[in-house]
Amino acid sequence: MAGGFARKLHARTRAARQAAAQKAGTTTDQHSASLQSVKIRRQRAVARPDQSNDSSDLVSYWARLRGPRRYPTSKEIDTKIVSFFWPFSILFKVTDGGETIEIERSIDPLSSFQGGLARATDDEDAPQFALTEWIVSVARHAAMQREPVHATTVIPGPFENRTYRGVAVPFADGDTIDHVLAHYLPVDDD
Repeated sequence: MAGGFARKLHARTRAARQAAAQKAGTTTDQHSASLQSVKIRRQRAVARPDQSNDSSDLVSYWARLRGPRRYPTSKEIDTKIVSFFWPFSILFKVTDGGETIEIERSIDPLSSFQGGLARATDDEDAPQFALTEWIVSVARHAAMQREPVHATTVIPGPFENRTYRGVAVPFADGDTIDHVLAHYLPVDDD
């Protein structure tokens, strides 16, 4: 019987507090929240620059950076976005209209291109060296053509041949191409 009395007393006390709070215009009851009054925090998602998962998305990113200008500058590159969506990317420094091209830095910190051109020290490194030479030629072509370039190649390996797809986009400070951002990825054989 004591339990029933305590429940009734608690209900009356709570009802009295709610009535007083409504009269005063404030709510003091902690147990009367509803889903309508609780703000739901949605998880933030990383927004993709484009819808497809293709290396050509780099061209769309480049076009957004460019805006109404002929070329964007290399200072506008967001390395976090590039390393997330195009992890095998290399920024090349270009001089002489593309005649001289060198690796300035790898956008992906885990890339083997971090220290510059990969050297072929034995037969196992030959495919990596061939890939390096190919991506440099794609970047040089983008600098000379002064526009985005798409390319595909097949590089022979010790056990199988591998197909790679690449894209390179030019950057300029003014009208002189001074950098090229190149991205490559292996093509799945499905």
